[in-house]
Amino acid sequence: MKLTGIEITEEGATAVTVDRQAGAMRVTACSRVARRDLASDAGASVDDAELLAALNRSLTDRGEKVAVVLPADEMVIRRVRLPFRDPKTIDKALPFELEPTLLEPLEDLRITWESRVAGEGDSDILALIGQEENLERRRVQLKSLGMEPMVLAPSAVASALILARNEDAFFFTLRRVNSSCTLSVVFERKVMFLRYFALPEKGDGLDVLTREVWQTLVALAECEAQWLAPEKILVAGWEEIPESLSTPLGELPVEHARLLAATGAVLDEEVKPLWAEGPYNGALAVACSALSGWKHPVFWRQGFAPAEFIAKHRGQVISTGALALVLVLLLVVRSVLGVHDTSRQLAAVEQQMKNLYLSTFTEDKRAPSAGVLLRSMEGKVRVAKEEALYAGQGAVRVRIIEILKAISTSLPKDLKVTVTRLTLVKGKLTVSGLAEDFSAIDTMKGALEKSPLIDGVTIASSSKESGGDRFQFKVVVALSGEEAL
Repeated sequence: MKLTGIEITEEGATAVTVDRQAGAMRVTACSRVARRDLASDAGASVDDAELLAALNRSLTDRGEKVAVVLPADEMVIRRVRLPFRDPKTIDKALPFELEPTLLEPLEDLRITWESRVAGEGDSDILALIGQEENLERRRVQLKSLGMEPMVLAPSAVASALILARNEDAFFFTLRRVNSSCTLSVVFERKVMFLRYFALPEKGDGLDVLTREVWQTLVALAECEAQWLAPEKILVAGWEEIPESLSTPLGELPVEHARLLAATGAVLDEEVKPLWAEGPYNGALAVACSALSGWKHPVFWRQGFAPAEFIAKHRGQVISTGALALVLVLLLVVRSVLGVHDTSRQLAAVEQQMKNLYLSTFTEDKRAPSAGVLLRSMEGKVRVAKEEALYAGQGAVRVRIIEILKAISTSLPKDLKVTVTRLTLVKGKLTVSGLAEDFSAIDTMKGALEKSPLIDGVTIASSSKESGGDRFQFKVVVALSGEEAL
């Protein structure tokens, strides 16, 4: 089977056609198109339809179907931990865990995830969320260009996991495409962390790279409650790389990511002069993964087409009709015998949901009956979301966490102030704490007044701490409630 892998990015798109015969894979064509090359002038923008049409025209060899890597900005990344490992239970509970952190309704989203064992009976989950509307638009867009979509995949997952085939270690992957970079953390051959960031258009961007690696290590340490040291960093897209990067855990060795070698694919002679390891990695990875039977998280996958299968294998279907009949009879028997097992599994799932309910809502002593358990959980989640919102003086409600974020980002990092208490009553937020001197209190007042969510700041009281050198203060913050952030 021949298949074309396509990766769409902010800068452009790349395509790689891979032919698989008898288990061996050959790269028969590759092409890449930059948006800036299609624009009529420097300020013009090129939409994806025009970009994909140009990419399709530039390919010398196209596959029967396409597997597409979507842009990084079209998905949301979340990491959560759930107290069970069964995939079906995770599928049911994960949306409830994610809903308070998402802006769009769940029915408008497509959630895919990767999990790994964490602790006793827990699962550490990397959730990738895409919008149904965008996915459907992509499918229609591709079909209108004569390209039959087989897989719509999240960015970076396939390339990171293909590298993990030959790497048992805990490692980072860094992949540069023009001025953007993808950082993936792979552990136990699963992606446990994804991050995207911009690089300077000029220069090697190693200072930005080092900073992002540091921040990722710190974020992992906070999530895992311990420092995790990767054995190496695999990079692609840089012509020259340092031997190592300096991190809080010491020097980490840096190596070139050899994704072509990891896939086992061979380049045709006419492809070799055009090939570049970094830019084509995403398209190559998604094509090889789709041809090998996709086992990674995916936003959309083409379903089984019986008519197409029968048309290609009509003779075999007829000759094996008797065997199919026997299999159907065995399936009926298995279905009858499986009724009992299904009932038992359903009871186990309901018990797990009750345990989750009681562990989440500890004020309830008993879980509702199975018939109303789901509606009860939805109601409590809705109440929790309402309590996490502040209406303010405007028409649009603001998440309380956004108010706290606004305060946190407004204060200078070197400000010597310790906040000990926050109280929100009728649109006024009272901030209490300790400061090194009165000027620090005044600086905090000035910084908070610059926030779009704050109408005014008043120093209600300030006095020197009894028996100490610091000042006790109480500041009253008037909130606007406007959606300015």
